[in-house]
Amino acid sequence: MERILKTSLLLLALFLISGFIYCDPNTPVRLSDNRVQVVFTRDLKFNDLVKIKLDMADNGITLDYKKLEFDENGGLMAIDFKVDCHDGFSGSASSNQISNNSRFGFFRDYNDDVESPFGTGNLE
Repeated sequence: MERILKTSLLLLALFLISGFIYCDPNTPVRLSDNRVQVVFTRDLKFNDLVKIKLDMADNGITLDYKKLEFDENGGLMAIDFKVDCHDGFSGSASSNQISNNSRFGFFRDYNDDVESPFGTGNLE
């Protein structure tokens, strides 16, 4: 019983810490009440992509990776993904040249008066 309690507390602490890290404005994922945005960069590793997929699922968005390629340092080099927001908005995109300067990914804006509520691929 004590081991379960310690494990639960550790998982809770990791969850809270990861939430604070995800609020960092330099992170490729931006979550707010009205907008979700993911930008894939060369700095992302496999575990980062798993976390992004899980975070999207927690927000009601299905993110599937069709292809992932990594460089010798484990950084994301190429990606092919499909995203479904389960509200009529879905799409896919792929890139064979991910860099830290690229703005490649997807967004879903839930504001009523927004000009573009959803997009995939190269983001402005």
